[in-house]
Amino acid sequence: MFHNLVTYHVHKRDPLPANNALAYQYILAGNGLFIRTETGFFEAILPIAACTVRGLEPLRHSFRLKVARIPARLLDTILTDARRARRPDSGLNEVLYQFHHHGQTVQVKKPAQHTTSVAVLATGAADQRILCDLHSHGNIHAFFSRTDDADEQATRVYAVIGKLDTAPEIRLRVGVYGYWLSLQVTAVFTGCGAFQDLYLKEKQS
Repeated sequence: MFHNLVTYHVHKRDPLPANNALAYQYILAGNGLFIRTETGFFEAILPIAACTVRGLEPLRHSFRLKVARIPARLLDTILTDARRARRPDSGLNEVLYQFHHHGQTVQVKKPAQHTTSVAVLATGAADQRILCDLHSHGNIHAFFSRTDDADEQATRVYAVIGKLDTAPEIRLRVGVYGYWLSLQVTAVFTGCGAFQDLYLKEKQS
């Protein structure tokens, strides 16, 4: 068993030392508890619980992509395809897409899946080259549901799109073993394509 699968750090001074955890590291800082991870695609620090710990340095959440950003044109390709997932009543089923990152190139794939108007379930094997999972919510708002929270437990970027026939919108987050941090779409993609980034909309309101 790996002794450094999960590690622990008390943040007494800046800067943070190098991450020595194979999976993730808990950090106790002056402003709360954080979780830290690094993959071949990104490194991230996510807040878990806010509290005041006297004598320790505060810490900020962060996300840094280590590979080239995903071209925004792939979002437009997905929008066109997701609009075709029609039921006989012309409503939309949910659809799942996965962005496979190969260093300098990115492929978007639609894995084998079972879809309904309110759910989508991938039926294939997991692939470690997936940077981002994206699923559609048809013509309802783009939001992460309780079902999404239960399903999205990997260390990965997650996106959801909605209102596809009217005013397409997108929401993005990074997940680390059941903890999440909302992200601006351009943290991972070169742009939003035809979608409105709800992160920016909420920041401006």
